[in-house]
Amino acid sequence: MLNHPSSPAPVETSSVAIDAIFKAAETYSIVASEDIIDVRGIKLWSKGQAVSTALQQKLLERKLGKPLEACLMAEDGVTLFSLLESLEAFCTNKSPLAMGLAPWHDVLIKQIKLMPLHSVAQLLLTTGLATRPQMIDHAVQAMALTGSMMAACKGSSVDVRIAMLAGLLHDIGEIYIQPEYLDHSGQLNLLGYKHLSVHPRIAQMLLASTTDYPSVLSRAIGEHHERLDGSGYPARAKMEQISPLGRMLAITEVALGIARAKSAPLTRISFALRVLPGEFDLQFAGFMSDLANGCNEVLPSDLGQSVSLTIDHIADIQARKRIAEKTREQLSVAKANIQCLEVVDVVQKRLQRLEVAWNALGYWGISAADLSPNEMMELDMAHRELAQRLRELEREAMLMTSKLPPVEQQQLSDLLQCIQMKTNQD
Repeated sequence: MLNHPSSPAPVETSSVAIDAIFKAAETYSIVASEDIIDVRGIKLWSKGQAVSTALQQKLLERKLGKPLEACLMAEDGVTLFSLLESLEAFCTNKSPLAMGLAPWHDVLIKQIKLMPLHSVAQLLLTTGLATRPQMIDHAVQAMALTGSMMAACKGSSVDVRIAMLAGLLHDIGEIYIQPEYLDHSGQLNLLGYKHLSVHPRIAQMLLASTTDYPSVLSRAIGEHHERLDGSGYPARAKMEQISPLGRMLAITEVALGIARAKSAPLTRISFALRVLPGEFDLQFAGFMSDLANGCNEVLPSDLGQSVSLTIDHIADIQARKRIAEKTREQLSVAKANIQCLEVVDVVQKRLQRLEVAWNALGYWGISAADLSPNEMMELDMAHRELAQRLRELEREAMLMTSKLPPVEQQQLSDLLQCIQMKTNQD
């Protein structure tokens, strides 16, 4: 059975969502879709009445009989019509991703017109539009990518629509997270990781409890940060524990994170999905590789400085491994408990896999002056992916260590420090 992490305290989570919804109501028309009743059966707000600060104050004082999201609807904001316009705008832009997905544009346009947009989904998307507009751009791109992948896999029309909905809604759990933890420009601390890591689970539970969408949709959204090798979150699920649609969303999330790169984004995406075997589903990773192979991207020619840094950066893996080995020896002597040793085992196995992956590239000990432009590009990508995997390993180790007694947390401090040492050099 998977161990899903606990969600943030209900009052805290609810207050974040309530603040966001009422902020959205300052711009868009959000009304009660039914009478809003508290747990004692007292009516707080009438059906059809626009939300206001008066209702917000009542919500701070009363507990509702059913989720607030199920009692509200957005009359404007994000609608199927606005989503269609956004999708058409994406399909006609000249970004490498949009151009790569051109063979499926007609399918996407046809299926979005038939896509069921539940009132809860519409409310949360409208809230995202008002509070984090970039979230909607990301959602539309994810909708296009997942729909295209499903169509390319010969999925039925229903399958394509479910995949599009999964892409569209995969990040709605972020509305329940404190905004400061969504700023990825800085390094998150343990509290930030804990908050951020539950957003897939929040979205899964919300959709499962307040909408009539199929369970395969909400499950996949809960899995969109998982990895086949168990290095993802929130459940550290592995292989068959992750649904096919969840595996597709994991590819989508990684791809869109890299698609913003100014140079050769599809080439970078393809490399990221292949560099560490066992992380991603080969079928869906292959879809992205095919896009990259067919786009003939121009590779940058000015990577000399980053490549020289990369060679030094990769060599540090062995230094990290030595610290992990020393920590393991010290814990064995101290007869540490199995949970403490498990943290070290995870770090050692992940570093070993990273070393094998980078050795497979064949660049150990090579001078940057001896590399061709294509090799420089590959090594530059390797540098970035190494830094990303170390950040992910640090997150995983920190979350595991946080469950241990203070004495054992202190015993692992050198290990955590060695993972963190140079994760900001990318």
